Amino acid sequence: MTTGADAHRESADLRRVPRALALLRKVVATGSYELDTLADALVIKRKKLDAFLSGAVEMPLERQLCLALFVIEHVPTLARLGYQLRGQVIAAIAFQERGTTEHMQSAPQRF
Repeated sequence: MTTGADAHRESADLRRVPRALALLRKVVATGSYELDTLADALVIKRKKLDAFLSGAVEMPLERQLCLALFVIEHVPTLARLGYQLRGQVIAAIAFQERGTTEHMQSAPQRF
């Protein structure tokens, strides 16, 4: 049996838009840059940009970083969001690179 809180949480999860996608859509909404220019800035083909915009394909971290840097440098009104995305991407990359750490010895006894 689901409660109202569970139903609300599930619907909120379905509506959650990744930060990179939200920022990309905001850049497009400004109308300051053509889609071909944005595709060049992200070092991708226009078809791939369209797939990102539709939400059909998740944007890889490397492209998210390109987007963040482009926004920081070229879209002053959205620069704050660009810095937020850049920080998130850097943290995600650092997390992925660390992998699993295994200890050679057991932890020392605290007694």
